[in-house]
Amino acid sequence: MDDKYLIFKKDELAKSRILARELAISESDFIKIQNWFDLLLFKHKESSSDREEQLKTEQDLEIAFNELISSEIERKSYKYILPKLLNYNNEFNGAFLRSLYVARLGALLRDNLIAKLVNDKMTVYSPEDFFHTTVYLKVNYFISPNSNFLEDILKIEHVRGILIQATINEKFSILKNILHIIQQKTFHHDIICFKKILKLVSSKDVALIDYLKKFQVENQQGCYKILNGIFNLEIAEDDWDDFEIKVQLINFFDTGRGANPSAGWKKKFQELSGTIDSKKLLLTANTVLKNDNCKNFEFDYGAQWGDDTAKRFLKSAQWIRAIL
Repeated sequence: MDDKYLIFKKDELAKSRILARELAISESDFIKIQNWFDLLLFKHKESSSDREEQLKTEQDLEIAFNELISSEIERKSYKYILPKLLNYNNEFNGAFLRSLYVARLGALLRDNLIAKLVNDKMTVYSPEDFFHTTVYLKVNYFISPNSNFLEDILKIEHVRGILIQATINEKFSILKNILHIIQQKTFHHDIICFKKILKLVSSKDVALIDYLKKFQVENQQGCYKILNGIFNLEIAEDDWDDFEIKVQLINFFDTGRGANPSAGWKKKFQELSGTIDSKKLLLTANTVLKNDNCKNFEFDYGAQWGDDTAKRFLKSAQWIRAIL
């Protein structure tokens, strides 16, 4: 294997050993599972762009995987395999290992094996298990927007209701790890996963609410500058009321699409106007509009991408200011 494959394998193996220990996976299962992932990595490196060859590789790996989980390992080891699948799939969607995307291996992982295990409620995680899983997943070379990495991590939780069973501290630690992944992304096409995290916050999560107020992403992208500005406004005296109103405002501002306000946008504006003081709405709009220069994001190498989320927030802010 060339250097990058060896670097990934060594880093991943070190993280896997810690995860296997924390999840109490037997040494026997650890070795059997690692053998399949070593084969997967080897096949990824050797793969050509020939479709027939890729289909044969996909089929062979799927057969070996099904044999592994049906008869060779304990049922509880599934909770160890799933985060590893997510990690490899995310890596295969980046350009660290190779620039060529191996389509059939992507289909095998994302659309088949991951989808099955994510939705399998028999693969049980305690809050402590899930915390260790998020520790394993939190540091990456690259977060691919095509791998469903964050979406799948959140879906594992959602399908099982893990955070409902967690203590306040466990919940904070888990969500901090997931937010760290969001923090690392090189470009944010949307804030869907961030809004899913906001939905998980309750009035008891005092430390988490404080953490979200300070949250910034590493690339300083406009949409997250806008969110930070909204979170740091003084909307309501009660901390929980304040947070709830801000989440409502974030969800509403993210609906600004098209050249003019839609009927749905106007209806939602009327509803918000009934519960949020017009001065507070105008204050929020003006705070958002301070980021008018954030419509495009410039990468270090000079390329620019449109920040569609920032554009939606700015449109909503302009319409609100025009109405008020």
